[in-house]
Amino acid sequence: MTKFDELKERFPNLIPVQELRSNVSIIELAVHYGYEPQVQKGRNRPVLVHAGYDDTIIIKNPQEPAQQVYQRAGDFSDSGTIIDFIRNRLSTVFSRFNHPSEHEFRNITAVLYDYLKVDPNQVSQNRKVTSRLGEPVTKQPFTKEQFDIRPLEPDNYLTTRHIAPQTLNRPEFAGKIVAQIAYLNPETGHTEPYQSVKENPDRKYITFSNVAFPYYNGLSTEVTGLELRNQSIKLHAPGSDRYGSVFVSNPPPKATYFHIMESAIDVLSHQQLRCIRGDNEFDSVYFSTGGQLTGQQVNTITRYIGSFEKTDNWQIRLGFDNDAKGHRFDLQFVQQLTATRFPMTPTVATPERVAYLLPEESTYKTGRDTILERIDLFNKNVQAQFVRSEGDSLGQKELSTQLINIGRSGQQIQISIPESAQALSMMSRLLLEVTQMEKKIAVDKSSGKDFNLDLTKAVEKGNKFRYAIQNDAGKVLLNGNSAVQMARSLQQVRNVAETEKVTGRLLLVERQPFGFLKTQAEIKLEHGACVKAEQTPAFSQAIQLERQARNAQEPESLRHEKQPLNPDTRPGPAGPVIKNQEPDRQLKRKL
Repeated sequence: MTKFDELKERFPNLIPVQELRSNVSIIELAVHYGYEPQVQKGRNRPVLVHAGYDDTIIIKNPQEPAQQVYQRAGDFSDSGTIIDFIRNRLSTVFSRFNHPSEHEFRNITAVLYDYLKVDPNQVSQNRKVTSRLGEPVTKQPFTKEQFDIRPLEPDNYLTTRHIAPQTLNRPEFAGKIVAQIAYLNPETGHTEPYQSVKENPDRKYITFSNVAFPYYNGLSTEVTGLELRNQSIKLHAPGSDRYGSVFVSNPPPKATYFHIMESAIDVLSHQQLRCIRGDNEFDSVYFSTGGQLTGQQVNTITRYIGSFEKTDNWQIRLGFDNDAKGHRFDLQFVQQLTATRFPMTPTVATPERVAYLLPEESTYKTGRDTILERIDLFNKNVQAQFVRSEGDSLGQKELSTQLINIGRSGQQIQISIPESAQALSMMSRLLLEVTQMEKKIAVDKSSGKDFNLDLTKAVEKGNKFRYAIQNDAGKVLLNGNSAVQMARSLQQVRNVAETEKVTGRLLLVERQPFGFLKTQAEIKLEHGACVKAEQTPAFSQAIQLERQARNAQEPESLRHEKQPLNPDTRPGPAGPVIKNQEPDRQLKRKL
C-alpha cells in the first residue's frame, strides 16, 4: 500500500495540506526529481543541485518534513515550504504537472499526490538519502568570548585598501571596527580556537591580526557575527549569523540617509569619498550585507531604519556593486520594500534570469499596464541596438538573452528578466516609479565596480598629479604637477569663466595621502564678476621655490639675454589670441 492509499483511507474527500507537508520531505521530492546531494557542503543545512536546471537549494530542518523549508542559493525570493518549492518550479522541474487551465494549487497538489503514489521501495531509497543528509551536526552558537578581540591597530589591513585613519575615527565608525587575533600552531599548521590558546599558555603560536566587522540582527545589542578580512581571507567567523545580520554604523542624532552596500570596505570607501569631495556631514547610517542579500537581512535593515530618529526628507540609498549581481540586489530590495503598494511576487526563473509574477487584481491594473508598456519599449530599444543579417542564428540567440520575456503562469502574468545591469536597473527604476517611492529609495552606484575601486583610482590620481583645478561641483578641469603652471592655468580658467558670466567657485587643490584634497587657491564668481580670490601662503611659497629652482638650473647667459619687450617691438594681439584659442574652447566646454 502506498502512502497515498493510507492517507485516502483517513481523508476520503481531501487530504489536508499539513498532512501532505508532513508526509513529503523537500529533500525526498528533490532527490526523486533529479537533484544531487552535495554532502561535502554540509549536513546541518543540506545542499542539493539539479544540474539540468542549474538549481541549487539549501534545506533547513532536514529531519522535520512538517517544519522543513528551503532557499535557492543566492536568491532569497525563491524560498519557503514544499508548496513554494513546487510552485516556483511548475515551469521547469515539475512542468508535466503544469496545466495553465487548472488552478495553480491543483497543479501543486498533483505533484504531491503523484509522489505519494510512488512505490514504497523507491520512497525508502529516497529516505535513506534524507536520513544521511539530516544527520545532526552540533553548531556552536556565536559568542564574542570565542575570539580574541582587541582595538584596531593603526597599521592594519584597511590602509592597504586606502582607508584613512581619520575615516575610521569618524563618529559613524568609532568603536565599530576591531581587530581579531588568530593563533597558528606551527606544529599542526592549523589555527586553534581562542579557548584552546588560553588553556595552553606555554604553547608557542604564530599570531595574525584580522580586521573584524561586528554584525547585528537588530533584535538586541549583542554581536551576532564577525566578518573577518585581511590580505588573504574574506570570511565570517564560525557561528556567525550570515542570513539575518548586517554590519551597521553608529547613527547620528537624526539620520537623513541610509546607505546599503555589499561590503564594509565599500561602506568606509563611500564615506571617505564623500569627505574627499568636501561633504563632512554626520548625517548617515551605513549598512553592509557581507556580499549577499537575504530577505531576513532586508527585514533587519528596515527594522533598524524604523528605530532610528530621522529627518523629514530621509532616504534609502542602495549602493550595491555596479555589476549584474549588484543590480539584482537592487531589484530584490526594491521589490520587497514596495510589495505593500504593488505585490510583484518572486518566482523561479531559468538560469541567468530572475522572474516575477505581476498582481492580477484590478486594483493594480494601472501599475501592471505601465510595467508592460515600458517592458515593450525596453525590448524595442534593445532590438534596435542589434544589427542582424538574415539567417544570423547566433545574433538572434544573443538578442533573445537580452530581452525581458512576458508570459503567463496560471492566471498571472510572469515577467522574466535577464541578469544584465541594463534590464535589472530599468526594472528597479520602473517599480519605484509605479509605487511612487522614487523619492524615498534611490540607487547610488559607484563609477567603477565598487566604491573601494573608486577610492583606489582617486588615490592613484594623486600619485600621478599633485594638483588639480576643480569647479564647485567637484569636476576636475585640469591636472598638473607644477605650482607655477597650475597658477597660470587657474588664471586662464578664471578669464574664460568671467567671459562666460559664470556663477560659482574655482578651486586649486593639492592632493594629500589617502586621496584627500587641500584647497590652495579659491576664486568665487558671481555672474562673471570675481568677488573672492585667495591663495594660501603655502602655495605662494611653493610657487616661489619652484621659480627659484628653475632659475638656479637656467644658464646665466640665458638669464642676461632675457629683456622685457617695449611696446614698439611687442607682438600684436593676434599672436597670443590665436595661440590660446584652442585651450579656451576646451575650458569653455568643461565649464
